[in-house]
Amino acid sequence: NLASTKRTMLSALDSLASKFMWNWEGVAGEVPSNEFMENALTNEEGLFLYCGHGGGEKCFSRGEVEQLMMNGAGHNDDSTNVLRQCSATIVLMGCSSGKLVSINGSRSNPVRNLAFEFEPEGMALSYLCAGAPCVVGNLWDVTDRDIDRYCMALLEDFLDPRGEMKNLPRCVADARSVCKMRHIVGCAPVVYGVPVVAQN
Repeated sequence: NLASTKRTMLSALDSLASKFMWNWEGVAGEVPSNEFMENALTNEEGLFLYCGHGGGEKCFSRGEVEQLMMNGAGHNDDSTNVLRQCSATIVLMGCSSGKLVSINGSRSNPVRNLAFEFEPEGMALSYLCAGAPCVVGNLWDVTDRDIDRYCMALLEDFLDPRGEMKNLPRCVADARSVCKMRHIVGCAPVVYGVPVVAQN
């Protein structure tokens, strides 16, 4: 139900593809097949972009992402040799897509009343555990038009083969300046993982 985002991002991706002479394939306005998701996530030099609600759990759940790790484990029971098949860099531009939450944490009950708090979890960590080198996600809810503007600036800066080669964390920080609500929407995106760079 993000028709504006769909129009904006499809137009922007087509424009970037023709400007930089590269191809992209994707799915817009519908849930992608599991085969499409597995191919996109296991592409070694790929960039997986999700623009929608949350971290895309309704399209490809955390369990399905983590299954990519299990699929590569082979048939032996040696858990030390787990092949992490998710190779693509992940950009999740939905509300709270990068938020990590402890299952026993709560806003209404401060943690000081608990004996201990469990480790936080979230979609971003699932991608990292499955092998993604880098995940970009939003720590809190964002407005669609401002995050679309941010996403276009991020992609153009990161994927531009003509300019200086920049790592993704630097591009994430630089793109904040295009947001109208720079400190509310622009500061929501964060990077987990290693500072990947785009190859020309």
